[in-house]
This record gives sequence, structure tokens and C-alpha cells, in this order.
Amino acid sequence: MLRIYRLLLSVLVLLSTSLFAGEYDLDAFLELVKQNSKDLKLAKQELNMADAVKKEAWATALPKIAAQGGYKRNLLENKLFVDMTVMAEDSTYVTTTQEFKITRKNEYQFNAAINQPLFSFKIGNALTAAGQYESMMDYIYTASEQGIITFAKKGFYQALLLKKVWQIAEKSEQSAKENYDNIKNKYNNGLVSEFELLQAEVSWKNKIPETMEVKRNYDLLLANLKNFAGITNEQDLILIGSLESYPVKPERESTEDVLGIRPDFQAMIWENKLRQTGVRAAKSDYYPYLDGSFVYVFSSQSDMWKFERRNNNFILGATLTIPIYTGGYTGAQLQKARVELEKSRIKIDKNKDDISNEMTNIFLRLDEAEKRIQSAKGTLNSAEKAFKIAEVSADNGLITQLELKDTRIFNDQANLNFYKAVYDYLDAYFDWEKATGRVE
Repeated sequence: MLRIYRLLLSVLVLLSTSLFAGEYDLDAFLELVKQNSKDLKLAKQELNMADAVKKEAWATALPKIAAQGGYKRNLLENKLFVDMTVMAEDSTYVTTTQEFKITRKNEYQFNAAINQPLFSFKIGNALTAAGQYESMMDYIYTASEQGIITFAKKGFYQALLLKKVWQIAEKSEQSAKENYDNIKNKYNNGLVSEFELLQAEVSWKNKIPETMEVKRNYDLLLANLKNFAGITNEQDLILIGSLESYPVKPERESTEDVLGIRPDFQAMIWENKLRQTGVRAAKSDYYPYLDGSFVYVFSSQSDMWKFERRNNNFILGATLTIPIYTGGYTGAQLQKARVELEKSRIKIDKNKDDISNEMTNIFLRLDEAEKRIQSAKGTLNSAEKAFKIAEVSADNGLITQLELKDTRIFNDQANLNFYKAVYDYLDAYFDWEKATGRVE
């Protein structure tokens, strides 16, 4: 039992250490981005809006129920005056005015109504449009998510590259400083001229702002990545990854194959369907519609605080509305709907051309980066061999430590060129994932 407790304690310590260290590999960083990205949260709100639009459309087809109650206190009495012809005592007819009390001090009223659309082209179009809008927003959300993930991947590997650049810049600055110290020692012993000392000093001090600039760029990128992933400035962000490997170059695909997968293009397709429904909805304003109603009415009057002289009634009715002339408003709305439909068609055609050009450009970048990687590999192999030879030569006293450091710088620069080529390849590869709608 004691061994189990110790094991659990060790696991907790490791987890807490990793948590406080702020170390993230690519998967962990992407998960953090998906959880905290404000852009993604905004896209999710658009999904909620689509759900609300769907409910709103259904509300047009469902019955509306309302109830209303009222009370009135009559401060004065109302009378009804009626002219009546009556027979007098002498058997003649005379006209007199009779008064009838028609109000009481207290009046109570209550009514409840159910209104139900019985026939309307508008309702069907509204329900169709709501479903199409929901599908469109689903694709828009997926496209937003893929764009955010692609941006996060690029930022992750760009940070790894800038860290390598910073480390190599530090080594180069340190080598220039050591070279200056060596030249200064020789100058003090009268072995070199003051001109050579000044050259070494300038070379060293020129490296300092270069290193500071690279470090600043790296820190700025980390700050942006923290903000993007929802990490506070007080927390560390240590990215765990490598630029040593890269995925195999994908096969080239036709534009038509890609169009069926890309969520942003599918969103445009659904937008076009939505515009078509909009045209039908505008036309439906020309057609008649029928509404039904069922009403209950109650009223009471009394001079006392109670229900007297009651009236109850149930009313069943139907209303047929036939639009005849709206001052040209309906025609204008139909014209606007047709213009929006034509614009969506043009946008689809234009987007097809843009996607075709995008796919071509991405594969050109992939080909170029792959060739640069192969070239950088050859250079890196040569630099590594030269550095190993220099190490052996330095151990045997055949070359100076300064020459060994220069050889190390050449090796580091070859590594950096390789990493830059790999990053450019990954940058194009992530764009290919997004362009084909296959962002992992």
C-alpha cells in the first residue's frame, strides 16, 4: 500500500510540474486554442444565432395564444335616451323620451384568443430558409475553426524556428566576443595591430543588436501565442516540438474534388440556396393567405364588488387576405432578392477560380520548399562532417579554437537553413490542409 501511495505522489508531482512549467506539444497547444480562442467563441455564437432563427421560423407556423383582462370603474352614470311613441289617456299618440341606465359602477372584461395560420406560402419558405441558414452557419463555423487551427499550427512552428534563430544568434555573438578577447590578448602582447583589434570589436558589438532583435521577435510571437491560446502573461509558454521531420508531400488534387470538401465553399453553396428561397419568399407576398381564430369573450357589470349581468361568448372566425397593391414595395423586395441571388452565383464562380489559383500556388511552394530541404540536407551533411574534422584537428592542435568556433557557426547556420526550409514546407503544407478542407 505504501508503494502505491508513493507512486501516486510521484505521478501528481510530475503532472503539477508539467502544468506549472507551461509545456505544450502541438496537440496540447491546439486543444488550448480551441478552448480559449475568442474568435472560435464568436463563431459558436453564430451557431446559437442559427438555432434562434430556426425557432423563429417555426414560430410563424405555430398558433398564437393570448389572453387579456380588464377592469373599469365608472365614476358617473351613463344613460341611453330613446324616443318612444305611446298612447295618451285621450287615445292619442304622443312621443316621449325614455331613459335607460346602461352602465354600472364596476365593469369586468376578459378575453382569450387563439390565432392559427391556415394557409401561407410565407411559412413554408421561412422554414426552408431557416434550415438552409443553419446548414450554412455549420459550414461557416467549420471553416472558421479550420482557419484558427491552421493559424495556430503556423504560429507554433514559427516559434520553434525563431527559438533556433535566437540560439544561433547567441552562439554567433558569443563566438565574436571570444574572438575579440583573443585578439585583445594578442594586441596586449604586441602580436596584432590596433586595426585588427578594432575590427574584432566592431564585429562583436554588431552581433549584439542582431541577437536582441531576434530575441525580441521571439518574445513578441510568444506573447501573441499566449493571447491567442488564452494564457496569461504570468504563465510560461514552453513549446515542445521539432523541425527535424515533416509530412510527405500530398498528391495533387483537382479543383472539383476539393470543392466538395471545403467548408467555406460549401457555405457559399448553401448561401446560394438561401438566396433562391429568398426569391420565392418575396414572390409569396403576392399570394393570398388564410388565418383562423377562436376567441372567448367574458364581460360583467355590477354596482357591487361581484360578477353580475354576465355575458359569455365563443367566436370562431377565418380571415382571407388578398394583397392587391402595396405601392411597389413587394416588387422592390423581389428585385432585391434576385440581385442577391445573382451576386451569390457570381461569388461562387469567382471563388472557384480563386481556389484553383490557390491550389496551384500552394503546390509550387511545396515543390520549392521540398527542393530547398534536399539542398539544405546536403549542405548540412557537409557542415557536420567539417565540424567533426575540426573537432579532431583542434584536439590534435592542428587548428585554433577560433577556427573550431567558426566551423561550429557554419554548422549552426546550415542547421538553421534546414530548419527554415522545413518551416516553409510546413507553412505550405498547413495551407494545403486548409485549402482541401482536411485540417486535422
